[in-house]
Amino acid sequence: MEIHHRAIDHEEMNLRQQEKDPRRIARGYQMELCKKALEENIIVCLGTGAGKTHIAVLVIYEMRHLFKKPQDSVCIFLAPITALVQQQAKVIEESIDVKVGIYGGRRTHARSHEDWEKVIKEYEVLVMTPELMLHYLAHCFIKMEQIALLIFDECHHAQGDSNHQYAQIMKIFYPVDLVKCPRIFGMTASPKLGKGGSVDGLEAIMHSKVCTIEDKDDVEQFVTSPKSIAYEYGSTEKSLLYPYMVYTTKLEEIKDKCMLALGDTEVDQNTRKLLQKLHSDVIYFLKNLGIRGALQVTYISLAGDNNETAELVDAQYSCSDCDLRKNYLHEVSSILDDCIRGGLEADITCTEVLEEPFFSEKILRLIEILSRFRLQPNMNCIIFVNRIVTARSLSGILQNLKILSSWKCDFLVGIRSGHMSQKHMDIILEKFRSGQLNLLVATKVGEEGLDIHTCSLVIRFDLPETLASFIQSRGRARMPQSEYAFLVDRSNLNEVKLIQQFVKEEALMNLEISCRQSRVQVTNFRERTYKVEATGATISSVMSVPLLHSYCSSLPHDEYSNPKLQFFYHDHPDGNICTLVLPANAPFHQIGSAPQPSKEAAKRDACLKACQALHEVGALTDYLLPEQDVNYEDLDLTDSDNEDCVESQFELHQMLVPAALRVPWGQVDNFCTFSCYYVKFNPIPADRTYRKFGLFVKESLPEEAGNLSFDLCLDKGRTVKTQLIPSGGSTFDKAEIALAETFQKLFLKVLVDRHEFKEKYVSLEDNNVPESNLTTFYLLLPVVEHENERFSVDWTLISRCLSSLIFKHVGSDVKDNVCEVSGYLHLASGSTSFNATLSSLVYLPCKDTFFFVSDILTEKNAYDSYSDSENHVEHYSALYDIHLKYPHQPLLKAKPLFTLKNLLRKKNRSGEWREKEEYVVHLPPELCELKIVGFSKDIGSSLSLLPSIMHRLESFLVANELKEKLSASFPEGAEVTTDRILEAITSEGCNENFSLERLELLGDAFLKFAVGRYLFLKHDALDEGQLTRKRSKLTTNHNLFKLAKLKNLQVYIRDQTLEPCNFFAFGRPCPLTCNKKTEESIHCQFSVKKNGAKFKVRCSKFHHWLRKKTIADVVESLTGAFIVDSGFKAAIAFLNWIGIKVDLSPSQMDAICSMSRAFLPLANLRDVDVIEKFLGHEFTHKGLLIQAFVHPSFNNFGGCYQRLEYLGDAVLDYVVTSYLYTTYPELKPGQLTDLRSMSVSNLSFAYVAGRLSMNKFVICDSSALRESMSKFVNEIGNFSSEAEDIEERTYPKVLGDLVESCVGAIFLDTGFDLNSSWKIVLSLLDPVVNTSRMQFNPLRELIDLCQLYNLDLHFSKVKKNGEFVVEAKVDNAEVSETACASNVSGKTAKKIAAREMIRRLKALGYSSKSKPLKDVVRDSRRLEAKLIGYDEVPSIPKLVEVPSTPKLVEVPLALELHPQDKGCGTDSPAITVYNGSGSTTSSVNARSYLNNICAAKHWSTPVFDCIKETGPHHIKQFVYKVQLQIVGKLNEELECIGEPRLKKKDAAESAAEGALWYLKSKGHIR
Repeated sequence: MEIHHRAIDHEEMNLRQQEKDPRRIARGYQMELCKKALEENIIVCLGTGAGKTHIAVLVIYEMRHLFKKPQDSVCIFLAPITALVQQQAKVIEESIDVKVGIYGGRRTHARSHEDWEKVIKEYEVLVMTPELMLHYLAHCFIKMEQIALLIFDECHHAQGDSNHQYAQIMKIFYPVDLVKCPRIFGMTASPKLGKGGSVDGLEAIMHSKVCTIEDKDDVEQFVTSPKSIAYEYGSTEKSLLYPYMVYTTKLEEIKDKCMLALGDTEVDQNTRKLLQKLHSDVIYFLKNLGIRGALQVTYISLAGDNNETAELVDAQYSCSDCDLRKNYLHEVSSILDDCIRGGLEADITCTEVLEEPFFSEKILRLIEILSRFRLQPNMNCIIFVNRIVTARSLSGILQNLKILSSWKCDFLVGIRSGHMSQKHMDIILEKFRSGQLNLLVATKVGEEGLDIHTCSLVIRFDLPETLASFIQSRGRARMPQSEYAFLVDRSNLNEVKLIQQFVKEEALMNLEISCRQSRVQVTNFRERTYKVEATGATISSVMSVPLLHSYCSSLPHDEYSNPKLQFFYHDHPDGNICTLVLPANAPFHQIGSAPQPSKEAAKRDACLKACQALHEVGALTDYLLPEQDVNYEDLDLTDSDNEDCVESQFELHQMLVPAALRVPWGQVDNFCTFSCYYVKFNPIPADRTYRKFGLFVKESLPEEAGNLSFDLCLDKGRTVKTQLIPSGGSTFDKAEIALAETFQKLFLKVLVDRHEFKEKYVSLEDNNVPESNLTTFYLLLPVVEHENERFSVDWTLISRCLSSLIFKHVGSDVKDNVCEVSGYLHLASGSTSFNATLSSLVYLPCKDTFFFVSDILTEKNAYDSYSDSENHVEHYSALYDIHLKYPHQPLLKAKPLFTLKNLLRKKNRSGEWREKEEYVVHLPPELCELKIVGFSKDIGSSLSLLPSIMHRLESFLVANELKEKLSASFPEGAEVTTDRILEAITSEGCNENFSLERLELLGDAFLKFAVGRYLFLKHDALDEGQLTRKRSKLTTNHNLFKLAKLKNLQVYIRDQTLEPCNFFAFGRPCPLTCNKKTEESIHCQFSVKKNGAKFKVRCSKFHHWLRKKTIADVVESLTGAFIVDSGFKAAIAFLNWIGIKVDLSPSQMDAICSMSRAFLPLANLRDVDVIEKFLGHEFTHKGLLIQAFVHPSFNNFGGCYQRLEYLGDAVLDYVVTSYLYTTYPELKPGQLTDLRSMSVSNLSFAYVAGRLSMNKFVICDSSALRESMSKFVNEIGNFSSEAEDIEERTYPKVLGDLVESCVGAIFLDTGFDLNSSWKIVLSLLDPVVNTSRMQFNPLRELIDLCQLYNLDLHFSKVKKNGEFVVEAKVDNAEVSETACASNVSGKTAKKIAAREMIRRLKALGYSSKSKPLKDVVRDSRRLEAKLIGYDEVPSIPKLVEVPSTPKLVEVPLALELHPQDKGCGTDSPAITVYNGSGSTTSSVNARSYLNNICAAKHWSTPVFDCIKETGPHHIKQFVYKVQLQIVGKLNEELECIGEPRLKKKDAAESAAEGALWYLKSKGHIR
């Protein structure tokens, strides 16, 4: 045997000691059960306090190698409630070194599948609720194969006939044929739960064996069992019941009085049903808690909101008549309070009051028990009740009893109740542990799981409902000598037997567990499911119900409509049938279930079919989820001052260098031919002379570029019209090329690097910059004009300039041709002839300035005046301490060397210019250094223009290359001009005369329009919200950014203004060599100032930081370019090329228009002719017009205006944008955007709807909506044309929606004829586009004002009494102002506060320096409005028979789904029911129909009785009667006797038919 010895250093020893090992504190039986769990799936059955959680921790520790990262497996620990999730996660983190993720409460984590993949990679153990686990499994966020270990806490909830999430998880997602199954570990104190629960059933569904400890002594040494005692209460004397009967009678009278105030509407029926339940519960609490307890319950309900009422009646509160509910409770509390005050002034501590009926016998018995235990040391007690309101009421009573002052009491309820947050629960439990509290009144939330301090007394005020509840609540009493008490009504034998039954069942269960030989049987549970094969997403019939509710909640709705499900049941020979009615804006209206054995089963079947149908039509995604809103965190396109956030908005991209300028001429042996382009300058005014220059390139420019013309903007509104004129070719020899190259280096140094000329010598030799840094190849040279507009290079001038001594040009000693008047001047650089000095560049060191010498003033010298007070001699002596040696020399007339500027900047919009007098100075020659001979001011004037000219030419050539790319990609690409493309790729950052923003505005509107109508036709089953989300997904900046990069559009974008220091050309290459090694270091310096200015570094590859949003904007601006230059067809071709498909199919339009015929039965409700008249359009498809006015609250037919509203919104957006774009050509893009936002706002459209009284034609089921619309319409009639407070009015959004839906209906009815829609829209919106009525956004004005004066602006918003209160605060060292406003709309309140703040700031003297937008619009030049780009041929829809994939069947039930007061016509047809299985549902019989009517109207269920049998046995006939209560203002009792029939079922049908006839004749049904 070899023994290997390795020394363990101190660091490793410390590491081992620090490692968390749960085995160190494990008990023997815990290790034994852990060992079993590692071998097979087991369920550990141990009592509360026996350490089941620690066994689970041991299992996690031993199996952690299976999910240790970076493996893609996880361990999931399920806990039934959120509080337990937090608790168990904390235990795991403290016991083992694993990464734990906590998922409890609402689904706020891992909203997308991408998020969930990150979760799996990050965490090793996930602790969550089973609700979340089921959601994640059903919708494929996680698959069972990814789970290595699955732990169920309190697993007894997973029973075979249970619908608990535990059972759903195991039955649906843990099939027997699963290849890779997780290890299952369950924990429970009682494997049986409720009636029908069994150990065998739990084992079967959990695929596990139930295990416990054979030797109970091992556990009992750690856990003690309490003594169980039953305390009886109640009296057999009937006289004591008399007070309760008295008060019951009084409360009954109050209830009847309230009932009389109710009518027969659906709302009143709901109120009646709630009121009856409310009354029943008050009576229950009166008998169960006494007068004091019942009064406490009414106080709780009155003090809270609707949740308290729902809690009180143990039902979902849906009644809208809150006043009636409160009146009932107020009168009840008044009577009960009078009773208590009559008994010793309500001092509940008095002995006389501690009796019935002030307190029930049950509470008195409880007080007696607590009094007996109150003096015992270290006493802790939990009282268990079954209802939340009981816990709250009982806690309030016990807190105020002085005789129980030693008990410090509070209540404990679940966090889902809405009365206790997780934080509050933690505080309560901590107080209980620390002794600040010693008495808790708890619901079942305190029975299982929570880490509650052990008690010496547990009292069941309400008896446990299940064996598990019995065992678990007893487990809270774990102190030595503890007691488990029950309050039992001695007069109720069932309660006495119940406790005995629990004791017996527990004994049998323990015997079964200890003696059984578990054999887990493989069971396939048959659950009805729907699975999407593409993703594996699966839901069961149980899961379909909440999913369908979730889908409905995602539907668009307002305060006047509630998109909820409605269920109607009726009998069928084979069982129960459920008809499910969906909201009006769902893809279909109704769907029916197959016959099922129970109503609940029928409901689930209908919901499952509905979910399947919704997925098949696209309303649910392939993951069986409603489509979520688009949320891209990786592309933050909003402005921010946060540097990290701002940096994420930019990307580094390489700008394209145009191919025409990339062609080098290389090494020339003899001759080289260049293409020549004369650069013509035409100054306006003609106050300057410019030297003629030519552009020479190796290859010809594209034709458009070769004839390029544009304006350069000078000071004072002056311009130089510049044009390139092709001038043929020019051939240079080797020497001439060398001269040309050297001259270009010369003038580039003068332009950009003039500081080098301060030295005595300047080298024009090539520097050390690599040739690879040369990116553009062209020459700019002075030319002379010959006959026939021919030009040649002025080699004489070039040679003369290069002969200057500063270049040390050996052998170029050129003698001046001295004229008769020539002479010499003494310069600082030496004696120079007049001729050499004239028209040359000199440098004046004392002023550090370069000058062009334009003349020699022989008649003036230094003794002439410099200014009014001194001559030149005195001036230079005084200012510079320079004493002139040659004061008698003639002065030089000179002009300062220009400062290089970007002359492509935005021009003066006024079009006016002023002559600018040329600035000249007189210089003593002896102070000047001669630098460049022959470099005259006209050369300088031309050179000052050349960088701007080349910058524009490069941009134009880039635009031309993009045009060529588009033309090669699709034929319509050639239909846009290069000028328009240049505009579309030039950002505002270039600071030029044009930018992409106006085209982007137009393209954005068209993109919304084109995508909107495409989706409208393609997805005819999707609601407005889903269509909007799909459109957003396609048109969001994130998607446009991605598509633009796929087409490499970013390289064409011009985003850099011309900067002198960054002007590089042949002769001045970029000194920064950019490659893979240096790129990061060169461009790592990225900073953004608050004004948006970027730190620009230009490298040899022309990289620049480009905003991601700019890349996205270019897609929209190019779309706009195609619209302006060509039209819709070309724009659509471009969008198809970019990756956004928007082609239309006429057949889809035909089908949608044909489906609108379903609304024709409503035509008699509204005057269609009147509507057509004020809209100015006669509809071919009248159903579209009617649909445009159907509000979602009207759910008699299914369908509403929302889809048309979605279409009309897109049409209006484009039409209004086209109007503004053409009407105001001089408005800035930002001003156009603000103008459009105001024009297409819902408020603007609401004003139009009000002016046309559209509210009168709305078909809805909401009186509140009608009142709100009428109020607004009446108010706007009183507004003046200059009224500013229209925006502050409360108005229903529905009015604005109507305008959009009407426009959508017109657009669809005309076959998408935008010309027709354009004319109608302009007539409708004339008041909107009238700026006198336009409401300009005060928020924008306030923000601009604060930015101008550097004021800090803050808004705060709170909600009080149903209104939003917004406070605007402006604060700095000089001013501190606050303005408040309130409104039901938060946005409106903010605008009101902003307007008030503007008034206050203006009163203090803070005023904007720019004109308000309203004034700008008023003073702007207006042109005739035009519809831009529309070139499509409308396709008039045809009526077609719409094929339907689902089976449609007639169900008479649908006639009575809505009461008569909902606006449905009397001739309404039966509504079809969609049976998702494709089978035909049998006709509903009269008896079922009658039952349904009673259910819909909340009447009592009809009672059928056989009252007569006649005839001999073999031909016996039966006569049935039916009785029902018709509830209304006049409560009626109807009794109808049917005709004799051979079968009882037929006899009952006859009676039902008679009842239906009567109800219809009296107007109760139609």
